Amino acid sequence: MINNAPIQNNTDYSQINPKYLTYEKKPTLEVKEDVVEIPAENTNKKTDTKEEKPKSKRSLIAKISIGAAGAIALLSVLTRARGFNKKVKEILGEKINKNGDHILNMTKLKENVTLSKREGKILKISNFLNNTANIKDCYLLPFLNKFPILRGFAQKTSQMYTNTGVSMTQSAYRRANNAYKIFDNKLAELLKDVTDDSVKAKIAQRNKIIAENFMAENVSTRAKEIENIMDNIGDRGIAVEVRDKFTSLIKKMFKEHDISGFGEFVAEDMVKTQKATYINKLRENRDLILKNDDEIIDLLRSSVDEKTLNNLINAKTNAQKSLNNAIRTEGNDLFDKIRDVKIGSAPNDILGLIGTTGMLGVYLAQAEDKNQRVEAALTTGVPLGLGMLSTTFATMKMYTGMKAIAFGAVATFIANTIGKAINKEYQKRHNVKNQDLEIPTLDITFDNFREKIAPKA
Repeated sequence: MINNAPIQNNTDYSQINPKYLTYEKKPTLEVKEDVVEIPAENTNKKTDTKEEKPKSKRSLIAKISIGAAGAIALLSVLTRARGFNKKVKEILGEKINKNGDHILNMTKLKENVTLSKREGKILKISNFLNNTANIKDCYLLPFLNKFPILRGFAQKTSQMYTNTGVSMTQSAYRRANNAYKIFDNKLAELLKDVTDDSVKAKIAQRNKIIAENFMAENVSTRAKEIENIMDNIGDRGIAVEVRDKFTSLIKKMFKEHDISGFGEFVAEDMVKTQKATYINKLRENRDLILKNDDEIIDLLRSSVDEKTLNNLINAKTNAQKSLNNAIRTEGNDLFDKIRDVKIGSAPNDILGLIGTTGMLGVYLAQAEDKNQRVEAALTTGVPLGLGMLSTTFATMKMYTGMKAIAFGAVATFIANTIGKAINKEYQKRHNVKNQDLEIPTLDITFDNFREKIAPKA
């Protein structure tokens, strides 16, 4: 019969031979009181270290990506917006006559002024910035043209830039035409009871010149002429000509360690003669218009009172100023824009924008969770991307360098301000606890930069 009695826990080993015992003496189950308890924070130390490494890596990747995005954006802004050009124009404007003609061809006039050492240095820096853009453009375009898809991309973006430049120039001429309409309306009010047709003949003669040369629809035809000029430079085209020049300068830099040529030469110098010829044709027709305007005022001078005469002169001055601005837009801005497009600026600009966007995408991917991604996107990613897009748009619209830079900076600031407000509302609605991001942000970057420049006391 099986005994079902419970097994007793007998710890008395006195009856067992010691040689059969595992322990030398009676074991004890008591816990020693002098054992030091290990704090919980120390037991988790290894785990925390493992968690810190990914965070540190994310932060590093985020810094690299946002830095790369900033570098791409800055390079694109500097090389496409060309911030020194405004200062160069101011310098040249002080050196020559003040009748307004100097603004029609800045390229040609650089040869005809005497610059101080400081002014010459500014001019060389401007040339260097222009060359930085042209070097990238003229070497990138042949690579894109090797592949059908990329060639199509280059052609479409180039056409888009050209069309935008033509549209901006057409708008300038429409403003000039409207200014002349205001002038003509004032003249018509005076001439409705006048039988002498001499003034009316002058007005008709002047308006015929405007209709044949300075209407918005004239710009498209002349833009084709500019494109043909760029295609025929050196019998090979401006892009090839510029590339050959830079190749020789780069070889000289490596062989002779001489980089002076990059500040002395600029792509616009290759077409300065053609540009001067083009602008002189515009100027000749412009001068005929100005001559007729002056003769109209002279014919009316003795037959109208002083107040009326002053009103006519002001209307004439505004119309002529508007016409000069339109000719300057065409002769300088549009001519230079088409030259840059032929060299390869358009696809380079767009690729710079795409590169910036891509690096910002890498930056946002480093956020720890969805809420941090939302915050990073609203306060850093979107503002920087929008700023780059705005600068590219401003450059495409042929705004001057500083205007393009300011346009992008203002867009970034506004987007950052709005983004922070939206993020605050997002956190409120989703009960998200406000905490510092593990990756750098636009605000933190600027704060650190400010702290380095002007440390707090």
